[in-house]
Amino acid sequence: MARADASPCPECGTENAADHNFCKHCGWALREAAVESALTGNLAERNRDRCLQIIKAYPENASAHFNLGLAYYHLGQVGNAQRAFARVVEIDESFSAAHFQLALCHYRRGAMAECVGASRRAIQYNPASAPAHFRLAIALFHLGRLDEAEHAFRDTIGADADYVIAWYHLGIIRERKSDVEAAIECFEKVVDANPNDASAHYHLGLLYERKGLDGCAMSALARALELDPSDTAAANALQELQR
Repeated sequence: MARADASPCPECGTENAADHNFCKHCGWALREAAVESALTGNLAERNRDRCLQIIKAYPENASAHFNLGLAYYHLGQVGNAQRAFARVVEIDESFSAAHFQLALCHYRRGAMAECVGASRRAIQYNPASAPAHFRLAIALFHLGRLDEAEHAFRDTIGADADYVIAWYHLGIIRERKSDVEAAIECFEKVVDANPNDASAHYHLGLLYERKGLDGCAMSALARALELDPSDTAAANALQELQR
C-alpha cells in the first residue's frame, strides 16, 4: 500500500517521501523549485562535491552520477556533465532522464546528430516525455530535416498540447513549405496562448499579406513592433504595406 506522505516518481514510478527533491531510484528531479535552487551557484558546487563523495563510496550508483551531471550542467561545465550522464546510461541503459540530459549537452555543444540520437533514446524509455520529443524536433530542424522535425513537433504536442513553442516551430516549417493556411493556424495558436510573442505576430503579418489580408497584416506587424520596437524587419514590412 502506498504511503499517504509519498508520491510516485513520474519517470520510474518509485514511491518517494513527499519532501524528497530527487527520486531515490532514478534520480529524477521531483521538486523543480527546490532542485533549481540546489543547483545554482555555491549550492551547485556543494551538490557536486557531495555526489563525488557518494560515487567514491558507491561507484555504480546511477542516481549519484546523474545528480553530479546536473550539478556540472548548472555550473556550465557541459563536458563534465556529458561524461557524468554517459556514465549513468552505462550503469542503467533505461535511465530516460540521463539520455535527455545527454541530448541537452550535445545540443549545447552544437552536436545536432548526437542530440538526435540521445533524444530518441530518451523517448524510447519514456515515450510521453514532451521535452524529449521537442529536443529531437529542434535538433532535426537545425539539421534541415524538416519533414522529420515536423513529425517530432507534432509528437511534442501530442505529449503536451500546451507546448506552445512547438506550435511556433511548426508554423515556421509550414511557412517555409508555403503552406500559408497551416502556418497561420499554427501562429494563431501561439498568440492565443501568448499574446506577447512578438515574433509570432511578425510571422502572422507576413502570412496575412501573402493571403491579401492587408488590414490584418498591418495590425499584426504593428503589434509586433509594439512588443519589440527594435524589430527592423517588422518595421520595414509595415512601412511597405502602408505605402
